[in-house]
Amino acid sequence: MSERRTGAGVKPGRERKPEKGRAASLPGESIVEAALAVSQRLELEGQLHAFLDLARTWTGAADGVAFGPDSEGPDLKVLAGTLAETDPRLETLLRAVRARGRQAWAQGAFPLEAEGLHALTVPLRGEADAAVGAVVLLDPPKDAAAALTELAHRARPAIANAMQVRAIRELTIRDDTASCYNRRYFEEFILEELARANRFKTPMSLIFFDMDNLKEVNTRLGHAMGSRTLLEVSGRVRGKIRKFDKLFRFGGDEFCIVLPETEWHGATEVAERVREAIAGRPFLQGARGTPEGPMMTASFGIASFPLHARTKEELVQRADRAMQSIKSTTKNGIAVAERRRESDGA
Repeated sequence: MSERRTGAGVKPGRERKPEKGRAASLPGESIVEAALAVSQRLELEGQLHAFLDLARTWTGAADGVAFGPDSEGPDLKVLAGTLAETDPRLETLLRAVRARGRQAWAQGAFPLEAEGLHALTVPLRGEADAAVGAVVLLDPPKDAAAALTELAHRARPAIANAMQVRAIRELTIRDDTASCYNRRYFEEFILEELARANRFKTPMSLIFFDMDNLKEVNTRLGHAMGSRTLLEVSGRVRGKIRKFDKLFRFGGDEFCIVLPETEWHGATEVAERVREAIAGRPFLQGARGTPEGPMMTASFGIASFPLHARTKEELVQRADRAMQSIKSTTKNGIAVAERRRESDGA
């Protein structure tokens, strides 16, 4: 399966025209006003946008990127920036920031040299001194570091608050039983990804799957073991998808996987890896009353935008219909939705 993701989800910053070569030595009042502007944003992504815009305006830097925490793990990802998703400088900067290590961030802003790029990295920290993210400016003036370090220090209370908001949001979009995303977040995320796919003319796919024999586990071993099985399913699936794919528990023993920038044949390869991971070895091994553990299988259906569907409703319906065609016959297999016809409507 070819790698088609840029993975960053970069959103261009608001276009201001920085004064080229402007020094960043500013009076304290300007820094306070700038910190207040950052503080007005409740969510971390909005704060990073504001910080990046201010930094570019102050320094005259034409381009910059803001890195923040990745909800899928401890690493960093791009949350805001002026570089296009396909710009190779984006990955170069991300690798350089990761390689520098967060232990170097305690000294404030520092220069970053990577593959011919000249940049200034401004670390962002919360109240507990934990590294949260960083803003990187390309080709800034040499005297920019002090003012931007001071701004980052003044913005720390707001950043700490945004991290708390982020943690609360994570609780609302997680499925407690399966330790993956829940249906509520699915409804939000898939609309965002469809809009993005439509805007950038890229494909996206949905894998819908249903556990074939979970009811037997519930009946024979009890619902607690059924819940533990769902947790194991989630773990196996997450180990077979990429970090920018997302797994959701749709309801009961049904799951779905959203794969941005992936066509149906790529989604089929992912579904096969997941199918093998589920069917390949017993569940609940070592659990009381199940020394060997039951074998489990799942039935899979795939639909892709724009080949099979154009809307969220169509995508879910056609992936589910394809899954049901397997569920009602062989089970433990994969089906792809029928190709969308022009007569199906806009």
